[in-house]
Amino acid sequence: MQRLRILPWSLMVAGTLSGTALAQTAVDPDADLKARRPPHERQVDRIEAERLAFQRDLASREEACLKRFFASRCLDEIRLEHLRRMREFDLRKETELQALRDIEAEIRARNRSRRAEKKTESGS
Repeated sequence: MQRLRILPWSLMVAGTLSGTALAQTAVDPDADLKARRPPHERQVDRIEAERLAFQRDLASREEACLKRFFASRCLDEIRLEHLRRMREFDLRKETELQALRDIEAEIRARNRSRRAEKKTESGS
Protein backbone atom coordinates (compact mmCIF):
# COMPACT_ATOMS: atom_id res chain seq x y z
CA MET A 1 0.00 0.00 0.00
CA GLN A 2 1.37 3.36 -1.02
CA ARG A 3 1.54 6.18 1.38
CA LEU A 4 0.13 9.48 0.16
CA ARG A 5 2.30 12.49 0.52
CA ILE A 6 0.45 15.67 1.37
CA LEU A 7 1.83 18.65 -0.48
CA PRO A 8 0.94 22.29 -0.14
CA TRP A 9 -1.80 23.29 -2.56
CA SER A 10 0.44 25.54 -4.65
CA LEU A 11 2.92 22.71 -5.21
CA MET A 12 0.14 20.31 -6.16
CA VAL A 13 -1.25 22.74 -8.72
CA ALA A 14 2.18 23.51 -10.13
CA GLY A 15 2.98 19.81 -10.30
CA THR A 16 -0.23 18.93 -12.09
CA LEU A 17 0.03 21.83 -14.52
CA SER A 18 3.66 21.43 -15.52
CA GLY A 19 4.03 19.70 -18.84
CA THR A 20 0.34 19.81 -19.66
CA ALA A 21 -1.59 21.92 -22.08
CA LEU A 22 -2.90 23.97 -19.17
CA ALA A 23 0.60 25.12 -18.28
CA GLN A 24 1.13 26.28 -21.85
CA THR A 25 -2.02 28.38 -22.08
CA ALA A 26 -1.56 32.10 -22.35
CA VAL A 27 -2.06 34.35 -19.38
CA ASP A 28 -5.38 36.17 -19.38
CA PRO A 29 -4.76 39.36 -21.37
CA ASP A 30 -7.57 41.13 -19.52
CA ALA A 31 -6.21 40.34 -16.07
CA ASP A 32 -5.17 43.95 -15.55
CA LEU A 33 -8.73 45.14 -16.14
CA LYS A 34 -10.33 42.34 -14.14
CA ALA A 35 -8.04 43.17 -11.24
CA ARG A 36 -9.54 46.68 -11.19
CA ARG A 37 -13.08 45.32 -10.58
CA PRO A 38 -12.92 44.10 -6.95
CA PRO A 39 -12.23 47.49 -5.33
CA HIS A 40 -15.28 48.94 -7.07
CA GLU A 41 -17.41 45.94 -6.11
CA ARG A 42 -16.29 46.24 -2.49
CA GLN A 43 -17.05 49.96 -2.55
CA VAL A 44 -20.61 49.28 -3.78
CA ASP A 45 -21.07 46.79 -0.92
CA ARG A 46 -19.64 49.32 1.54
CA ILE A 47 -22.04 52.02 0.30
CA GLU A 48 -24.99 49.67 0.76
CA ALA A 49 -23.84 48.83 4.29
CA GLU A 50 -23.55 52.55 5.09
CA ARG A 51 -27.04 53.10 3.68
CA LEU A 52 -28.50 50.39 5.91
CA ALA A 53 -26.70 51.74 8.98
CA PHE A 54 -27.99 55.23 8.21
CA GLN A 55 -31.54 53.95 7.81
CA ARG A 56 -31.35 52.12 11.15
CA ASP A 57 -30.04 55.28 12.82
CA LEU A 58 -32.77 57.33 11.19
CA ALA A 59 -35.45 54.91 12.37
CA SER A 60 -34.31 55.22 15.98
CA ARG A 61 -34.19 59.02 15.68
CA GLU A 62 -37.68 58.99 14.20
CA GLU A 63 -38.95 56.93 17.13
CA ALA A 64 -37.46 59.50 19.50
CA CYS A 65 -39.15 62.31 17.56
CA LEU A 66 -42.52 60.61 17.64
CA LYS A 67 -42.36 60.46 21.44
CA ARG A 68 -42.29 64.26 21.56
CA PHE A 69 -45.47 66.27 21.79
CA PHE A 70 -44.45 68.66 18.98
CA ALA A 71 -42.73 66.32 16.55
CA SER A 72 -43.33 68.04 13.21
CA ARG A 73 -40.09 70.06 13.11
CA CYS A 74 -38.01 67.07 14.18
CA LEU A 75 -39.69 64.84 11.59
CA ASP A 76 -39.18 67.45 8.86
CA GLU A 77 -35.47 67.60 9.67
CA ILE A 78 -35.25 63.81 9.52
CA ARG A 79 -37.13 63.73 6.21
CA LEU A 80 -34.80 66.33 4.66
CA GLU A 81 -31.70 64.55 5.93
CA HIS A 82 -33.05 61.26 4.59
CA LEU A 83 -33.60 62.74 1.12
CA ARG A 84 -30.18 64.39 1.06
CA ARG A 85 -28.27 61.31 2.23
CA MET A 86 -30.17 58.93 -0.06
CA ARG A 87 -29.23 61.12 -3.04
CA GLU A 88 -25.63 61.05 -1.83
CA PHE A 89 -25.63 57.26 -1.48
CA ASP A 90 -27.23 56.82 -4.90
CA LEU A 91 -24.71 59.14 -6.55
CA ARG A 92 -21.75 57.35 -4.95
CA LYS A 93 -23.14 53.96 -5.92
CA GLU A 94 -23.81 55.05 -9.51
CA THR A 95 -20.25 56.39 -9.77
CA GLU A 96 -18.86 53.00 -8.74
CA LEU A 97 -21.25 51.10 -11.02
CA GLN A 98 -20.25 53.36 -13.93
CA ALA A 99 -16.60 52.54 -13.25
CA LEU A 100 -17.49 48.83 -13.38
CA ARG A 101 -19.38 49.34 -16.66
CA ASP A 102 -16.38 51.21 -18.10
CA ILE A 103 -14.08 48.31 -17.20
CA GLU A 104 -16.46 45.81 -18.83
CA ALA A 105 -16.70 48.01 -21.94
CA GLU A 106 -12.92 48.17 -22.20
CA ILE A 107 -12.70 44.37 -21.91
CA ARG A 108 -15.28 43.99 -24.70
CA ALA A 109 -13.37 46.48 -26.88
CA ARG A 110 -10.14 44.55 -26.37
CA ASN A 111 -11.87 41.29 -27.24
CA ARG A 112 -13.32 42.83 -30.42
CA SER A 113 -9.91 44.08 -31.50
CA ARG A 114 -8.34 40.67 -30.77
CA ARG A 115 -11.01 38.92 -32.83
CA ALA A 116 -10.47 41.40 -35.67
CA GLU A 117 -6.70 40.79 -35.55
CA LYS A 118 -7.19 37.02 -35.63
CA LYS A 119 -9.61 37.38 -38.52
CA THR A 120 -7.14 39.47 -40.53
CA GLU A 121 -4.28 37.08 -39.69
CA SER A 122 -6.23 34.02 -40.74
CA GLY A 123 -7.63 35.79 -43.82
CA SER A 124 -4.20 36.91 -45.07
